[in-house]
Amino acid sequence: MTMHNSENSQAMTTGLYAKHYGILQAIAERLRSGGSADVDLLLEDTRRAMESYEICRDRLHAVQAELRAQIDRS
Repeated sequence: MTMHNSENSQAMTTGLYAKHYGILQAIAERLRSGGSADVDLLLEDTRRAMESYEICRDRLHAVQAELRAQIDRS
């Protein structure tokens, strides 16, 4: 069974969102638990968190727009 391009793209996008959501969760947990006192690690975590946040935010906006379009068509 093969996926159509749009289904494959959606699956990849969903996987990307899940990956970056997981990164955000891991960083948040590390910070909540006291994490490391290593400022270089904190800087790297901040960079990764910002990148992951932007990817998740963009995906959520895309889903929101699609939901609005679906509602408007009904």
